[in-house]
Amino acid sequence: MATTPGLTWAVKDSLLSYIEALDDGTVEALAPASRSGAGFLFPWDEGGSGDLGSGHHLGAPDGDLAFLGAVRLTGHWGMLDVELREPRVTLSDGTGALLVRERGSRDPGKWLPFADLAVEEPQVDAGGATFLAAAASLTGHGRLLLGGQYDAGTPLSRLHITFPPRHG
Repeated sequence: MATTPGLTWAVKDSLLSYIEALDDGTVEALAPASRSGAGFLFPWDEGGSGDLGSGHHLGAPDGDLAFLGAVRLTGHWGMLDVELREPRVTLSDGTGALLVRERGSRDPGKWLPFADLAVEEPQVDAGGATFLAAAASLTGHGRLLLGGQYDAGTPLSRLHITFPPRHG
Protein backbone atom coordinates (compact mmCIF):
# COMPACT_ATOMS: atom_id res chain seq x y z
CA MET A 1 0.00 0.00 0.00
CA ALA A 2 1.07 3.57 -0.64
CA THR A 3 2.44 5.41 2.37
CA THR A 4 1.91 8.90 0.96
CA PRO A 5 -1.23 10.35 2.54
CA GLY A 6 -3.97 10.64 -0.04
CA LEU A 7 -6.55 8.92 -2.19
CA THR A 8 -5.50 6.24 -4.68
CA TRP A 9 -8.18 5.42 -7.23
CA ALA A 10 -8.12 4.01 -10.77
CA VAL A 11 -11.63 5.37 -11.65
CA LYS A 12 -12.79 2.45 -13.88
CA ASP A 13 -10.20 0.24 -15.57
CA SER A 14 -12.32 -0.63 -18.61
CA LEU A 15 -13.17 3.04 -19.21
CA LEU A 16 -9.52 4.09 -19.08
CA SER A 17 -8.52 1.23 -21.41
CA TYR A 18 -11.24 2.24 -23.85
CA ILE A 19 -10.19 5.90 -23.88
CA GLU A 20 -6.50 5.10 -24.26
CA ALA A 21 -7.31 2.86 -27.26
CA LEU A 22 -8.96 5.77 -29.13
CA ASP A 23 -6.92 7.50 -31.83
CA ASP A 24 -7.17 10.77 -29.93
CA GLY A 25 -7.90 9.44 -26.44
CA THR A 26 -5.97 10.76 -23.47
CA VAL A 27 -6.06 9.98 -19.78
CA GLU A 28 -4.01 12.39 -17.74
CA ALA A 29 -3.38 13.30 -14.13
CA LEU A 30 -3.43 17.03 -13.48
CA ALA A 31 -0.99 18.24 -10.79
CA PRO A 32 -0.62 17.67 -8.00
CA ALA A 33 -2.32 14.35 -8.76
CA SER A 34 -0.10 11.68 -10.33
CA ARG A 35 -0.57 8.30 -11.99
CA SER A 36 0.99 4.96 -11.14
CA GLY A 37 0.18 1.31 -11.70
CA ALA A 38 -2.22 1.43 -8.74
CA GLY A 39 -4.22 4.30 -10.22
CA PHE A 40 -4.25 8.01 -9.60
CA LEU A 41 -2.86 9.43 -6.38
CA PHE A 42 -4.65 12.53 -5.18
CA PRO A 43 -2.59 14.07 -2.34
CA TRP A 44 -4.22 14.80 1.00
CA ASP A 45 -5.56 18.36 1.42
CA GLU A 46 -5.12 19.02 5.12
CA GLY A 47 -6.67 22.48 4.79
CA GLY A 48 -9.83 21.06 3.24
CA SER A 49 -10.26 17.92 5.36
CA GLY A 50 -12.50 18.12 8.37
CA ASP A 51 -11.59 16.82 11.81
CA LEU A 52 -11.97 13.05 11.93
CA GLY A 53 -11.67 13.01 15.69
CA SER A 54 -9.31 10.89 17.73
CA GLY A 55 -10.95 7.59 16.82
CA HIS A 56 -10.02 7.28 13.15
CA HIS A 57 -7.40 4.66 14.00
CA LEU A 58 -9.84 2.63 16.11
CA GLY A 59 -12.82 2.11 13.82
CA ALA A 60 -14.43 3.33 10.65
CA PRO A 61 -13.88 7.09 10.48
CA ASP A 62 -16.65 9.63 10.01
CA GLY A 63 -16.08 13.01 8.44
CA ASP A 64 -15.01 14.81 5.29
CA LEU A 65 -11.71 14.22 3.51
CA ALA A 66 -10.38 16.48 0.75
CA PHE A 67 -7.78 15.67 -1.90
CA LEU A 68 -5.92 17.70 -4.51
CA GLY A 69 -5.51 17.36 -8.28
CA ALA A 70 -7.64 16.01 -11.08
CA VAL A 71 -7.99 13.35 -13.76
CA ARG A 72 -8.95 14.42 -17.27
CA LEU A 73 -10.38 12.02 -19.84
CA THR A 74 -10.62 13.19 -23.45
CA GLY A 75 -11.33 11.69 -26.85
CA HIS A 76 -13.76 11.46 -29.78
CA TRP A 77 -12.38 14.73 -31.18
CA GLY A 78 -13.64 16.80 -28.25
CA MET A 79 -16.96 15.03 -27.72
CA LEU A 80 -15.52 13.32 -24.64
CA ASP A 81 -14.02 15.70 -22.10
CA VAL A 82 -14.49 14.69 -18.49
CA GLU A 83 -12.61 16.11 -15.54
CA LEU A 84 -12.74 14.59 -12.06
CA ARG A 85 -11.34 17.47 -9.99
CA GLU A 86 -10.39 17.76 -6.32
CA PRO A 87 -12.21 14.67 -5.05
CA ARG A 88 -13.77 14.69 -1.61
CA VAL A 89 -14.86 11.71 0.42
CA THR A 90 -17.61 11.93 3.02
CA LEU A 91 -17.79 9.07 5.51
CA SER A 92 -20.52 8.14 7.96
CA ASP A 93 -21.24 4.80 9.66
CA GLY A 94 -19.36 2.63 7.15
CA THR A 95 -20.80 4.25 4.04
CA GLY A 96 -19.82 7.31 2.14
CA ALA A 97 -19.69 9.23 -1.08
CA LEU A 98 -16.99 10.39 -3.45
CA LEU A 99 -17.70 13.89 -4.71
CA VAL A 100 -15.95 15.89 -7.43
CA ARG A 101 -15.91 19.62 -8.04
CA GLU A 102 -18.41 20.65 -10.69
CA ARG A 103 -16.57 21.85 -13.77
CA GLY A 104 -17.60 25.22 -15.15
CA SER A 105 -20.07 25.98 -12.36
CA ARG A 106 -20.74 29.56 -11.34
CA ASP A 107 -20.59 28.32 -7.76
CA PRO A 108 -16.92 27.41 -7.07
CA GLY A 109 -17.99 25.43 -3.99
CA LYS A 110 -20.38 23.10 -5.82
CA TRP A 111 -19.60 19.37 -5.59
CA LEU A 112 -21.30 16.50 -7.38
CA PRO A 113 -21.72 13.03 -5.87
CA PHE A 114 -19.86 10.82 -8.34
CA ALA A 115 -19.80 7.49 -6.47
CA ASP A 116 -21.41 5.79 -3.48
CA LEU A 117 -18.95 4.03 -1.19
CA ALA A 118 -19.11 0.87 0.93
CA VAL A 119 -16.27 1.31 3.40
CA GLU A 120 -14.23 -1.51 4.92
CA GLU A 121 -12.66 -1.54 8.37
CA PRO A 122 -9.45 0.48 8.50
CA GLN A 123 -6.13 -1.37 8.54
CA VAL A 124 -3.09 -0.23 10.50
CA ASP A 125 0.38 -1.35 9.40
CA ALA A 126 3.36 -2.08 11.64
CA GLY A 127 4.56 1.52 11.26
CA GLY A 128 1.24 2.90 12.50
CA ALA A 129 -0.03 4.13 9.13
CA THR A 130 -3.81 3.81 8.67
CA PHE A 131 -5.36 2.63 5.39
CA LEU A 132 -9.00 2.52 4.36
CA ALA A 133 -10.47 0.77 1.33
CA ALA A 134 -13.93 1.15 -0.17
CA ALA A 135 -15.96 -0.32 -3.00
CA ALA A 136 -17.34 2.40 -5.28
CA SER A 137 -20.44 2.47 -7.49
CA LEU A 138 -21.56 5.17 -9.90
CA THR A 139 -24.29 7.62 -8.81
CA GLY A 140 -26.88 9.26 -11.06
CA HIS A 141 -24.75 12.42 -11.20
CA GLY A 142 -21.69 10.31 -12.03
CA ARG A 143 -23.65 8.63 -14.82
CA LEU A 144 -24.44 12.01 -16.35
CA LEU A 145 -20.86 13.21 -15.94
CA LEU A 146 -19.67 10.19 -17.95
CA GLY A 147 -22.17 10.93 -20.71
CA GLY A 148 -24.78 8.33 -19.77
CA GLN A 149 -22.64 5.42 -20.98
CA TYR A 150 -22.96 3.56 -17.66
CA ASP A 151 -25.96 2.96 -15.43
CA ALA A 152 -26.16 4.30 -11.89
CA GLY A 153 -24.91 1.54 -9.60
CA THR A 154 -22.20 0.39 -12.04
CA PRO A 155 -19.15 -0.76 -10.05
CA LEU A 156 -16.10 1.48 -10.32
CA SER A 157 -12.54 0.77 -9.24
CA ARG A 158 -12.04 0.39 -5.50
CA LEU A 159 -10.48 3.34 -3.79
CA HIS A 160 -7.83 3.40 -1.08
CA ILE A 161 -7.17 6.19 1.40
CA THR A 162 -3.90 6.52 3.28
CA PHE A 163 -4.27 8.75 6.31
CA PRO A 164 -1.57 11.14 7.43
CA PRO A 165 0.25 10.02 10.58
CA ARG A 166 -1.36 10.98 13.88
CA HIS A 167 0.64 13.13 16.22
CA GLY A 168 0.06 13.42 19.92
